[in-house]
Amino acid sequence: MITVQLTNGFGNNLFQYISARLLAEFHNQDVFAISPNDSYYALNDLRKLGIKFTDKHATDVLNVSDANYKIAFNERYKDYHFHLTGYFEDHTYYDKDMAVIKTWFPAVKKRNNDDLVIHFRAGDRLFYKNEFNDKPLVEDYINAIKQFDFTHLHIVTDMVEWDYLTKEKLENMKFHVHVPKEVRVPIQMSVDYFNTFIDGLGKYNPIVEKRTILEDFNFIRSFDNILFQHGTLGWWASALSDAKKVGVYGPWRPWKGASNKNLSNINLKGWFKWG
Repeated sequence: MITVQLTNGFGNNLFQYISARLLAEFHNQDVFAISPNDSYYALNDLRKLGIKFTDKHATDVLNVSDANYKIAFNERYKDYHFHLTGYFEDHTYYDKDMAVIKTWFPAVKKRNNDDLVIHFRAGDRLFYKNEFNDKPLVEDYINAIKQFDFTHLHIVTDMVEWDYLTKEKLENMKFHVHVPKEVRVPIQMSVDYFNTFIDGLGKYNPIVEKRTILEDFNFIRSFDNILFQHGTLGWWASALSDAKKVGVYGPWRPWKGASNKNLSNINLKGWFKWG
């Protein structure tokens, strides 16, 4: 069998599971995920997608990481167990199999309108020093929005509420990743950055509703027009949708330098880069 160790983050988990399942399909094996912990916040939502879990590690396994993932697709290993540990965020792993991967997930009913949805990944990402100066500005988002013809704007976000922040409000918000103070920018900078989006996107009268993370994933998949920055949930929701137009942030995560991922380079019909 094939097991895959999940890390924190629903979008990360999709990459991990899908990479493991592709390998499992090649070797005609079963695939099981291993949760980061028993109280993992995304566990129930992942199970609803049909992902099976185990707490047992097979013995006599071949360990697979990003470094040797493609090598594992070889008939000579068909009688081995595998254990995957990594992120597997490389679009070349999935390009040719995207149509098949779509069939692994419950279908969603496509919207019958031209509305636009933005996946706005904020939360813990508002804090980090190492990426703060590379974050797209509200003007960048607005320029990307102008490339769509739409009636209503919807925003899917991990923020507790879509409203002006104060230092006190942001300090009291809890996200699924805790950011230590020593790697944060001064909190007023985070507050001011977020509030520019409340101002700048306010002219579109955005519709913002709270849902579970699985509901957010399926909600995004139902749109014909999708815009997102560098979130892995947004990437898979877009890739597994039937959207006619998808805007992906072109630099992806530029603060990573040479280790930046190639996910914005995927050549899917209707996709364009912004930023």
